[in-house]
Amino acid sequence: MKKKTWVVLTVCCSVVVGGLALANLKSNHADANSPTLKEKVSYAVESYEAQKKIADAPGATTEDEQRLKELATRAADLELELNPQTALEEFNEVFAGYKDLYLIHSAHYEDKKDSTDPLVQQVLHQLEEKGKLIAQFEKLQMSKSVNGESLLTKFYEETDQLNRELYPDRYKE
Repeated sequence: MKKKTWVVLTVCCSVVVGGLALANLKSNHADANSPTLKEKVSYAVESYEAQKKIADAPGATTEDEQRLKELATRAADLELELNPQTALEEFNEVFAGYKDLYLIHSAHYEDKKDSTDPLVQQVLHQLEEKGKLIAQFEKLQMSKSVNGESLLTKFYEETDQLNRELYPDRYKE
């Protein structure tokens, strides 16, 4: 080959290698500057706190409150992404909510145990059945005889079955 061809080929290769090196350098620089998940969570929490001050200020609008709710949701999502729940933690959260609802309904109907109203008696029966389900899962949770994954699944299955028995009209096909 002629010397001129070698020079052109060398220049072309140099340009390609230089371009690839520059592109790699830019992508590494962009990765170094992008915030980590922990930084995103921190920013979301700070934004939430700042927006809460705005929403709590006299004369705050519902738009401020809506923005606050969105930030709180985003912060919670990021926190969950940073620290994912185990199945057992998820079960504990769901189960605690179910127990809270049960306690609220039970407190509401506490003074109506002697009622002859059939609807009240039906609700009392439903509460009794839900109380049995709660007691069953509290024993399972304490004994840890079932691993977290199946405990959550089992709870959903048992709750669904109980609801089908208690509310057959809702589950007609």
